[in-house]
Amino acid sequence: MIVEILIGAGIVAAGAAAARVITRRRAANAERARAPEVPEAPRGPRGLRVGDVLLYADSELWLAGCVELDEEGLVARVFPTPGSPRAEFVVQLDPEARDLVVARACDEVPDGPVPESLPIGGRRLALERRGHAAARAEGEHLPRTTERASYTILSDVGGRVLVVADFVNGRRLALVGDRVSEHMVDLLPGGDLESR
Repeated sequence: MIVEILIGAGIVAAGAAAARVITRRRAANAERARAPEVPEAPRGPRGLRVGDVLLYADSELWLAGCVELDEEGLVARVFPTPGSPRAEFVVQLDPEARDLVVARACDEVPDGPVPESLPIGGRRLALERRGHAAARAEGEHLPRTTERASYTILSDVGGRVLVVADFVNGRRLALVGDRVSEHMVDLLPGGDLESR
């Protein structure tokens, strides 16, 4: 008789434990179903976005707007950085934002077609790339643009870069600056927060 009571008590205890596990799982599933769906943070290379802040040397560079040049793939993204004493613009030359240029406006480019080689600031820059691109703009503090532009990118071995965009029926945007190694820049992704 005692053995039967012990076996019965064991079965009841096992049943109660199983019931607790099932109840907890159902409650957790119900909680997940009620929680609002939060988009996952981007994984892998994302490039720069309007609203991001770059920490570079002793400066914070707020990316207030963006002019993107696209020729069957990204040519460049030009971000104005208002209020920064170190740079007027940040130029992104690759989709992952590993090739960045901290730049300022340049008035040393002669009128007309941009030659394949130019002396800028005492350094001779040579043609890296040129073509025609679609232009798209968003954000604030933007230069005047149109929907199409011809572009020319010149550079030297020391990392000096000249980016010239001649907007069709519009103005010329000429920027000169220096390439920045990616380990010199920290990204505060404000662009992700604005898109949520």
